[in-house]
Amino acid sequence: MTEKRSFVIGADIGGTYLRIGGVDLDNRLVCFQKVPVGEVFSSRDALLDLKNYLLKYIRQPEFEGEIKAIGMGFPATINRERTVVVQAPNIPYMENLPITDYLQKELSFPVFIEKDVNLTLLYDKDYYRIPDEGILVGCYFGTGIGNAILINGKLLKGKDGAAGELGHMKVWGSEEPCGCGNKGCLENLAGGKYLAKLCREQYSGTPIEQIFEKHGKEPLLQEFVKRMAIAVSSEINILNPDHVILGGGVLAMKDFPVSYLTE
Repeated sequence: MTEKRSFVIGADIGGTYLRIGGVDLDNRLVCFQKVPVGEVFSSRDALLDLKNYLLKYIRQPEFEGEIKAIGMGFPATINRERTVVVQAPNIPYMENLPITDYLQKELSFPVFIEKDVNLTLLYDKDYYRIPDEGILVGCYFGTGIGNAILINGKLLKGKDGAAGELGHMKVWGSEEPCGCGNKGCLENLAGGKYLAKLCREQYSGTPIEQIFEKHGKEPLLQEFVKRMAIAVSSEINILNPDHVILGGGVLAMKDFPVSYLTE
């Protein structure tokens, strides 16, 4: 008699793409998918959209066996108990969603949620073998600005679970509307959303993935990188961390000036 396989599923719900995959007990990856977030969340009911996508995903024949749990990272503020997505500024209609209670009833297995950047920092800490002692900061520049903080190996959550919202610090003199409902948030000027805006308004013939390759030496891009540096250095000045990790899709773009940023 063949023993049934068991799986744990992990999903990264980003501002641009959703990535999902299963892992069996031998640590083998199963059914990895990367899909645009807009194809998953296509209505005003984000809970229903997510449930329908996950049900379709787990019904693939590769998951014949038992699914032990699913863990999901959201680009969002999450309540301290890690049960409710309070607000995801870059995904429409994702506010005050009781993710764990709803999905556990619909899927019939445990559901865990966390801020996506917190999970990323925990992975990076392990990958780079950074010790628990001290303060570790992660700044991840993607669609917005993701920020995570570890103090002696423990995530800084804050009173309401909303610590580390570096991207939503207000920038003096900016009235740019933000998906969080405020105006003048830092991530509108130092995140990927700003690069997308430049491609629409200034560099209409340039695909966003080539913006540094073609225009990286120009003042608009140089100022953008300076604003990224201001975001990171502001947190360094407050926390005086032992280690800082920089990452995200913006830093991974071709010809991004990493040395200029770190300088």
